Amino acid sequence: MRALAEWVMKGRKQAALVAVIAALLPLLYWASAAVIALVTLRQGPKDGAGVLVWAFLPAGAWAYSGDPTPLTVILGVFLLAIALRVTTSWPQVLMLALPVGAVVGLALETVLDDLLGQVIEATEQFLLQSASQSTESLTLDKERLKLLMLGGLASVHTATMLLCLILARSWQSGLYNPGGFRQEFHQLRLPLKYTGVLVAALLVCAQLELDFMRWLPLLLLPWIFAGFALVHGSLAKRDLGRSWLIVFYLSVIFMGPYVITLLVFAAAIDSLVDIRSRIPATN
Repeated sequence: MRALAEWVMKGRKQAALVAVIAALLPLLYWASAAVIALVTLRQGPKDGAGVLVWAFLPAGAWAYSGDPTPLTVILGVFLLAIALRVTTSWPQVLMLALPVGAVVGLALETVLDDLLGQVIEATEQFLLQSASQSTESLTLDKERLKLLMLGGLASVHTATMLLCLILARSWQSGLYNPGGFRQEFHQLRLPLKYTGVLVAALLVCAQLELDFMRWLPLLLLPWIFAGFALVHGSLAKRDLGRSWLIVFYLSVIFMGPYVITLLVFAAAIDSLVDIRSRIPATN
């Protein structure tokens, strides 16, 4: 990946070529987004926009064919890269990702309305068949299921944007500031004011009844990313090595919901007490 980043930074033509090819190939749009973010972080929004325009061609074609994901992720990563370049603050970027994700969620509701309807109908038929083979009576709340799906799609798209931005930042660090990204990621912590904003947003959404299920996954993302940073930073401070990180990520894979819930609570507590500052460093 480092070799790819080096080749991309040789000039706009190279960057545009990689961005176009990656956006054209199925499931490689994330590489296109990361390339655009790298150029934006290093050379500024103007040069990043020059590459973005070319990536819009295949991404727009995908959107026209019914898959808006490449287009939304590439554009979202570009906007977040500008924010990171201007603010140099990951907490601010995590918070700015929320309105970007909300807009994406609203756009997906319009673009994918028919597809979501088909998925819901298929789910209903599956439940009816399951109910006919058992003594239980199963019912489907279509509105709740639709909101859950929209919330999941919005959060997945936003998480993908943040991961692409992290990849681009790591490329930038590897090329021009070795170790810089590792240090800033290990220090990532949501300030108490941002945790207060998230809690207030959750309370407001809770008053909206069904809409709470839609926006909950998105609102948890800043805490989730801060929780991952907390784990990385804490293990690095104790110099525990990669084996502990492997165990951690295996637990995420096999016990995902439980571990993610713990990460959210840990990140919220970290906003209050700064856990890493209380961990003694190894000698």
